[in-house]
Amino acid sequence: MKCPNCGTELEEEKLLCENCGYEVRIVPEFDIELEDTLKESISVMMEDMAEEELKSVQDDFEEDIKESISDYFPDRPVRSHKKKKIVIALTVLFVVSGVAVLSSHMINDYRYNSFEYQYQKAVESAAHNEYSEAVGYLERALAIHSDDLDVRFLLAKYYKRIGQQQSTISLLTEILNIDQTYAKRDEVYDMLLEIFEVKKDYDKIGTILRHCDVPRILSKYNKYAALKPVFNKQGGVYDELISISLKGNTTGFVYYTLDGTAPSENSNVYETPILLESGDYTIKAMFVNMYGIASEVETQHYYISLSAPDSPAINADSGTYAEPMLIEAYHDYSTKVYYTTDGSTPDQNSKRYTDPIEMPYGISNFSFIAIDESGLGSEVVNRTYHLEIQTNFSPELALQVLRNNLWASGKLLNVEGNVPNKLGVNQYNVRTLFKANDTVYYIVYEEYKDTMGKVHDTNNIYAIDANTADLFKAYKVNEGSYTLQPFAET
Repeated sequence: MKCPNCGTELEEEKLLCENCGYEVRIVPEFDIELEDTLKESISVMMEDMAEEELKSVQDDFEEDIKESISDYFPDRPVRSHKKKKIVIALTVLFVVSGVAVLSSHMINDYRYNSFEYQYQKAVESAAHNEYSEAVGYLERALAIHSDDLDVRFLLAKYYKRIGQQQSTISLLTEILNIDQTYAKRDEVYDMLLEIFEVKKDYDKIGTILRHCDVPRILSKYNKYAALKPVFNKQGGVYDELISISLKGNTTGFVYYTLDGTAPSENSNVYETPILLESGDYTIKAMFVNMYGIASEVETQHYYISLSAPDSPAINADSGTYAEPMLIEAYHDYSTKVYYTTDGSTPDQNSKRYTDPIEMPYGISNFSFIAIDESGLGSEVVNRTYHLEIQTNFSPELALQVLRNNLWASGKLLNVEGNVPNKLGVNQYNVRTLFKANDTVYYIVYEEYKDTMGKVHDTNNIYAIDANTADLFKAYKVNEGSYTLQPFAET
């Protein structure tokens, strides 16, 4: 045997060339030129064997061989020396034929088990648009080297060419599952998603994108993706009031729950930030895009640990009062105080306390709360007051005096409160008491009630001496302070 690299004759059974160090392979990798060389070598070998064994026969007995063959017939005896040479010739022909058949089997077997040969034939077939044949060659190549992902990918392309869509999908899916670092991973995703895009199988597209980690693919097919909603704050422990915003990766809706249950399209739709005050919260959210593809559920746990501000300190305790009184609320500068007078619990939408409040005449119920910058409220402080005095004129009599004077002056059409040029009526009520120079006055506010029942403030205030019923026009300076002008002068 000669060295394929340098041509040096190799010793029997040696596979390493001592001249160049080349290692001779028993089954070489497939090469078209190598196969041609092999064929030529076998042909030469066959010719050499035939030439060597038949040389003497062809030189001396060419015509005798023809005659000797006829000697096999019964009517003619065969000469022994001629018969021997004929047997030799036939034996040589048999051996040559056997070698030819054996070599043919060897070549076919070599081709069948050669990855390179099968791959090369597949590429050649595809070049001639013979994709069915190309598929057959590649399937055999893949059977030889089952871990070759490039062959899998090329086979998937050939499957697609001949319309075997399910085989294409299966093979592309296998590639994605086998190797997370495959260099052509984005091309595999592209080809797979294009198939489902044509089929309009948006659910399948969503499932594939949900597990995709290739930025280019996520960007290209973003409109189909339904990724988990993004929370602006990660779950954890917070010592302040926080608000949570939720965002989807494309156009669609985010649904969420606050009670730990799984969200659905019947759950709350996220529209505005979710305010989290003191306590434990479990927010679960999912995103549904415009193709109806739903994401997986994202869950975040929050614990808000806040210290509630101190309640406001109220100067006037609950009780009965015989003189006018200003109600004041003292609180920390970092808080704001809000109050109600109808028995409801105050919050940031209630009336804000900014200045001392006149104690209302009669019975009143106040509720106060202090709220800090984080929105956390204090405990509510409740107060009940009863303001009344013992005088010569009761509030009812004082109001009657007022109506009579307004009627007499033409400001009212009658004591029932009808107003000139208007369909509604004026109504009057004692709002509080005012004390000046030891004289106590009823402070009365005038309001206009229209035909629809809506009440409007007329900005007219009157003061009536609780002992003499003298009537004054009053002008408020600030809480608990008024200037008075005799009614006759107005």
